[in-house]
Amino acid sequence: MKGKRFVFYAVLITAFNFALVQAIAMIWPRQEMSDQDKKMMEQMMKYGTPGKGHELLKKYVGDWDVDVSTWKDPSAPPEKSKGTIKSALIFDGLYLKSSFEGMMGGMKAQGLEIIGYDLFKKMYTTFWIDSWSTMFLITTGTLDMTGKVLTETGMYPDAMTDGKTMQKIRNVTTFMDDGSYKFEMYMAMPDGKDMKGMELVCKRK
Repeated sequence: MKGKRFVFYAVLITAFNFALVQAIAMIWPRQEMSDQDKKMMEQMMKYGTPGKGHELLKKYVGDWDVDVSTWKDPSAPPEKSKGTIKSALIFDGLYLKSSFEGMMGGMKAQGLEIIGYDLFKKMYTTFWIDSWSTMFLITTGTLDMTGKVLTETGMYPDAMTDGKTMQKIRNVTTFMDDGSYKFEMYMAMPDGKDMKGMELVCKRK
């Protein structure tokens, strides 16, 4: 918790410094900035401007029809349902916001996802919340050499142990073409193997 608070305050301080430098530049445009202010401005612009890594986010943009498959038992057929996803870039292309609506387990399900590319860590970070849990799921990962497969890993509290243990997951997103992509979630099992728990096949409307 302390670590999260530290990151939160660090982000606020960074944003404040960036806004301050911009304000100085606007209010006193004729006054020459110091070398330190120039360096600060350059660094803020460097890490606040979408780069090559952000190009992937554009592939998600649009409205999608989703075929959902979920597994509780790997030896049994999956439970199937339908859903939709609406995705759009936010903050001038720095992040992608996606909203999911569908049915899971016979109940209405909604989810909200934010994906971004961290220029400091050189990796993708995904933030997910939904209508069937109270947790914040965060996964991080990288894109493969083909530029078509994004693999992220993370952990969430296992409800079967009342959150006393953490469930490791691996999420794989594969872009088949410009009009379709597949999302797969795998869960690490006690025997060391991964079990496929969910699959979303998304087709552009």
